[in-house]
Amino acid sequence: MRAAVRGVRLRGICAAVPAHVCRFEDELKYFSFPEKSSRRLARVMGFNEHRIADPATSPCDLASYTLNHLFHEGALSRERLQSLVVVAQKADHPVPGNSKVIHGQLGLPPETFCTDIYENCIGFISGLFTASCQIASGAATEVAVVATDGGACHANKHDRNTYPLSGDAAGVAALCKSDDPDDVLHFVFRNDGSRRAALLVPAGGCRMPATPETAKPVTDEMGNTRSLNDMHMDGTAVFQFVMESVPALVEEACAFAGVRPSDIRFHLTHQPNRFMLEKLADLLNVPRDMLFNNIGEHFGNSSAATIPVNIAYNLGERLLHERLQVCLSAFGAGLSLAACVCRLGPLDFCELIEHPGGGAIDETAMSGE
Repeated sequence: MRAAVRGVRLRGICAAVPAHVCRFEDELKYFSFPEKSSRRLARVMGFNEHRIADPATSPCDLASYTLNHLFHEGALSRERLQSLVVVAQKADHPVPGNSKVIHGQLGLPPETFCTDIYENCIGFISGLFTASCQIASGAATEVAVVATDGGACHANKHDRNTYPLSGDAAGVAALCKSDDPDDVLHFVFRNDGSRRAALLVPAGGCRMPATPETAKPVTDEMGNTRSLNDMHMDGTAVFQFVMESVPALVEEACAFAGVRPSDIRFHLTHQPNRFMLEKLADLLNVPRDMLFNNIGEHFGNSSAATIPVNIAYNLGERLLHERLQVCLSAFGAGLSLAACVCRLGPLDFCELIEHPGGGAIDETAMSGE
């Protein structure tokens, strides 16, 4: 699918990461591989440190903390926020959806429309599209897109294939109505469900409910230990999918937006690992400093939240003063692809903050009572 949404401005981004830092150096003991092998892999992939929230802090806690910070700073208004689009692949509860939990934590008005999108790595771009359509339709003039991921503390520490890259974070993007003809977001989405097994959690859903049996760890032929309740990733298949598909996706998105690839100032991508992003930059024929690859090694892969973390960490100060032609792109489970070409900045706010841990802050304080 392709879509051009006009009259919408992305006016600010704020991302929050847990204050707690976990270091790869301290996690070597969990892996059944020789230390030399793990260190060699760390140099290639960019394993260094990642941010993992404590067990008391949920995906909704990270998101509500970020939104409340923006309310407190005056960057967003509870009363003027007409719609909340929450994207996540993990939920605080099976029922209700995360958006309703966040609505209650923040004491938002009853008129605030709440939307939940169950999505993973492409989720931030999916959320931008949903919010943009709400504004373009006239239903809302101000929408917040929230991409959040938590629960990495429950991941399998013995799976060197996935655990060193895990991370928690939340990102908030504020979108509003615009009369500027240059404020257009061009979206392209692609999916290949035939390759869905390359990134899959086998158990925990209706097809295979979680049981004590599915929780039993098994060591595979590569030496990684995981259960059916854990993420199973075929790294080679995912790598091939990204290398084959993303350059064509970016080329299509640029053509659809009517811009040359050379007009793109920065490629703001989902952040799986440094090795994959370096190879992707080479295939796109762009300098590696135009396609940042440093989020995984500092914060970890927080699924849909990596793009707002990427933007806030790498371009926070610049986007307060400059207007840049950018291409957002993401790829992940499904297997799925998404891209958005747009002009970004000057933003009203663009910052990275830390969640102190300990779960949600007091709901009375968050609601302003």
